[in-house]
Amino acid sequence: MITQFFRLMGNRTTTTRMLAGHTLGGVFQGVALGLLIPFLSLFLAGEDAWAWLAAVLAAAALSLAFSITASLQSMAIACLDVCGTLICRVAERVQKLPLGWFSAASVGRVSKAASRDVSFLSHMPSIALPYIASASGSLVGIFLVTVVVDWRVALAMVAPVPVALWALRWMRRMVVREHQIHAVELHNLSNRIVEFAQLQPILRATDRCRNGWAPLEDALASERDAMFTAGKAKGPAGSLFHTAVAAGMLGSIAAGIALLFAGSMSAPVFIALALMAARFAEPVGMLAFYVDALHEAQVAMDAIEDITEAPLLPAPAAGAEKTAGAPFDIHFEGVDFSYDEGEAGGAATPTNSASTLNSGARAPRQVLRDVTFTVPAGSVTAIVGPSGSGKSTLSRLAARFWDVGAGRITVGGVDVRDMSEEHLMSLMSMVFQDVYLFDTTIEENVRIGRPGASDEEVHAAAQRAALTEVIERLPQGWHTRVGEGGTALSGGERQRVALARAFLKDAPILLLDEVTSALDGVNEARVTESLDDLAQGRTVLVIAHRLSTIRRADQIIVLTDGAVEAVGSHDELYAASPTYREFWEDQSAVARWKL
Repeated sequence: MITQFFRLMGNRTTTTRMLAGHTLGGVFQGVALGLLIPFLSLFLAGEDAWAWLAAVLAAAALSLAFSITASLQSMAIACLDVCGTLICRVAERVQKLPLGWFSAASVGRVSKAASRDVSFLSHMPSIALPYIASASGSLVGIFLVTVVVDWRVALAMVAPVPVALWALRWMRRMVVREHQIHAVELHNLSNRIVEFAQLQPILRATDRCRNGWAPLEDALASERDAMFTAGKAKGPAGSLFHTAVAAGMLGSIAAGIALLFAGSMSAPVFIALALMAARFAEPVGMLAFYVDALHEAQVAMDAIEDITEAPLLPAPAAGAEKTAGAPFDIHFEGVDFSYDEGEAGGAATPTNSASTLNSGARAPRQVLRDVTFTVPAGSVTAIVGPSGSGKSTLSRLAARFWDVGAGRITVGGVDVRDMSEEHLMSLMSMVFQDVYLFDTTIEENVRIGRPGASDEEVHAAAQRAALTEVIERLPQGWHTRVGEGGTALSGGERQRVALARAFLKDAPILLLDEVTSALDGVNEARVTESLDDLAQGRTVLVIAHRLSTIRRADQIIVLTDGAVEAVGSHDELYAASPTYREFWEDQSAVARWKL
């Protein structure tokens, strides 16, 4: 675990110096206790013991000096090195991870790693590690002094230590297993609490809050039972551990008493050895209290390393990057793509790229099979197909969220894998259904499209996206904060902000997951008009749901089970593609339906 901590921190020097200081402080503490033997022997005999008292005080002073210095270093490491270094490492890695790595689950992992896990690890160099280092040094010092005084007492002192260590390992195994179960129940409880809060309007309307809400009560009971079970699981191992520690202390005292009555040991020496036996047992016994903390630290470090060691997409060698130029067509050539389905609630993991999310993967599922088509420069290509056919995956592969398993994707004749990420992203604007806004002003959210844009350019982009009329209704206009994720705005208003970003960026390629499918009539009309304006002169790849979008497309791609069934215009596909014809008739029937 210490090696892993060093690996995460990167710089071992400060932490090593801190641990050495605490260890030396413990060693001199043991030496100070050992020097009590000659001091007490002379003092109780009425002889001059001042020199030995000075030695005891000197050893104690050295122990205190090392401990205080190391403690100050511990606080600096905890407050600055651990928090600063780990948060920076997580942030740096997040900036380099492929876009396909990110999902609701992975974003939650990043948030937890940068907050809870880093906060927990900051206590390691200030609490757990200093105590363990100090206790280890003290144990070594006490044991060596005891060996010098009487090896038989030292042997009795350490005889039960192997049993104690075995019990400690047993306890750790039980803690790991039960904590995993408790973590699952705690996660379920958190979900039920959020669900309970979100369902308040329905629960109150149906009078379901009067006698409590069964799912939440069940989750509370399950979490409580798991917590109690985790505590009880340590019982047998903990009892064995503390019994072994007590046996070591009592055994050494019993050996000392036997030697005392046999005349082989003086009373002052026995008193000093009894004190050291008690002092030896104390830090050993305290190790049990750090089993949970060490396990939590291990879990926290593993969670952080899952992010900091997450593999990146291969990048072209420095100086070997290629740049794409006009015309900016997009060409898919024999593209295959598969992913492993993660555990429930997890994310999909591409099996053929470097963007691996987790190791608990199932059998690969092939999403795309031998996909070949071209999106001509300056045209609109619509992708249609049933749910799960690979439409969204296809669009995201064009932006290199992941790497293809076979085949290649080119933009402007250049393989996307041969471009730098910065260059590829500069060529594309992406507007999807789920728009996330930063908790800042509308103006700053729009300016993200091109940070160096002037105020006039930002306002012009907003005008073209029909965002100006929204801004005029807000109390603080451009300076209105939109809340986390944009919760202060409606779905249609967030879409207009995203469109304004795209207008401001003015990239030659536009990737759309048709954003009007979930909007009301008024917002749909406004956003559709803005989309038509935005698409002018650009290469557009759109996942289409609306009949109007499909009819306006220059080319339509029909996807079925991850393969291209047909490519053509509306009239051509209606005649030749059963899937497209069924899709069109179903959509037409829905469009004709009225309440």
